[in-house]
Amino acid sequence: MQHFLLFISLAAAALEAAGASTDSTCVRDLLSETTVALESSVTAATGDVAPLWLTSNRYGLGSTEPTSNYERVTGVRSIALDAGRRWGLGYGLDVAVGFGHTRCFILEQAYVEGRFKKVGLTLGAKQQPLESKDVELTSGGLSLGANARPIPQARLDVDWFSIPGTRGWWQWKLYGSVGMTTDGRWQESWTNAGERYTRHVLYHEKALYWRFGRTEVLPLTYEFGLQMASQFGGTTYNGHGRGYAEATTFHHPTGLRAFWDALTCQGNDQTDGLQPNTAGNTLGSYIMDLRYHGERWQARAYFERFFEDQSMLTVQYGVRDMLIGGEATLPANRWLTKAALEYITTTNQSGAVYHDRSPNINDKMNGRDNYYNHNLYAGWQHYGLTLGNPLLTSPLYNEALGHDGTLRFYNNRIKAWHVGLNGDPSAEWHWRALLTLTRNWGTYEAPLPDCLRQTYAMAAATYKPQWAGGWQATLALGLDHGRLLGNSFGGQLTVAKQLRIRAFELARFR
Repeated sequence: MQHFLLFISLAAAALEAAGASTDSTCVRDLLSETTVALESSVTAATGDVAPLWLTSNRYGLGSTEPTSNYERVTGVRSIALDAGRRWGLGYGLDVAVGFGHTRCFILEQAYVEGRFKKVGLTLGAKQQPLESKDVELTSGGLSLGANARPIPQARLDVDWFSIPGTRGWWQWKLYGSVGMTTDGRWQESWTNAGERYTRHVLYHEKALYWRFGRTEVLPLTYEFGLQMASQFGGTTYNGHGRGYAEATTFHHPTGLRAFWDALTCQGNDQTDGLQPNTAGNTLGSYIMDLRYHGERWQARAYFERFFEDQSMLTVQYGVRDMLIGGEATLPANRWLTKAALEYITTTNQSGAVYHDRSPNINDKMNGRDNYYNHNLYAGWQHYGLTLGNPLLTSPLYNEALGHDGTLRFYNNRIKAWHVGLNGDPSAEWHWRALLTLTRNWGTYEAPLPDCLRQTYAMAAATYKPQWAGGWQATLALGLDHGRLLGNSFGGQLTVAKQLRIRAFELARFR
């Protein structure tokens, strides 16, 4: 903690030396308004696993175990507090101690971020918001979501800026990052003997978004974006050091060329042979968002099309897999504030046939994409939870699926309807409810014997009385029913206390 505070104070001192402030506020005030939160959460359920919506889309702080708890301490200064300044500074430290989680000690967030005008830099592990979706109501993103623990990264953001000559009708924003996953030791200890695991895997993420429209002229905007991410570098172990005669180890490149290949989606893996593919595990999504910005109510429709490697990157195989949704924010009332409806289908995956070109057959079919899986890396996951949409069943549930100790996705072909609702009956009360109906086919390689149906439901209420001085309590009830993960009913109680440090003097650390 002392080293963290020293780092923050040095960063603020550098801003002060640069004369970053354009108003009368002293730069040392950048260290004010630090929010400290204490949180305790306990979950108890009847089934083999906790209900899905008590676990998922919590940035890895949910546990699949039927009984679990954690104690958490968070200290955060939001960079949004400096929205009126040319410069901004934010930082956060978020740690937890848990029972029934993948790790006993959890370093959830540890980051510092700075901004000059529209350019920002974030160093460390931070919970990033979802693009075009409300994390409280959505089922999650297909490529990038809020389900797994944040990956430490260096991330450069450029916020919305107007294209010259368009008078604000056409705006862009973009970001790029590079980091490293931290679950290598956990993978080694969690997998069975002879199963594949990876260590020191590098991570790259980038996105570019366009926005068309000016709300002061017309209350309608359209956004289009491309997200891409990849796992590369690191080491793959197949039964290494576990007494297997056929144990193999692959040390993947980590030099400048490897970073360039990840950035430009080029290169190939050493196991590709005569049929080279893109290096590493590369995937992404096309994002579309149409919004109505009304005075009393707002609405939006959003669409996400997922792709693996280069197949499905174009419309060569049609648009068959997608997440399509709608969301409405209603005029102020006591009962319902927002509502979201989504439909997800991932059953096509470029088709059931895969065939590379050969001397005898010149045609190539890029089917059987096998979403979230890879032949070298341990899938699109971090600490066993998918980095994408939790309805594609994460490896932590593999024991319930009969595949204990393996880091693969055994159910990635699904169709689902999802509903999310929330409301604010008063300033002290907030509620939300989720209901998801799914049909599941397993994978092309390992199909389920039958199409299995599974229902996931959750209802939660938060009470934050004004007289409690920052205390709040949330009670959530979850229910899973079906033949995929079985039946489970459980409850989750979370109690939190927030306090704000308003006069955090830089001089105390000099």
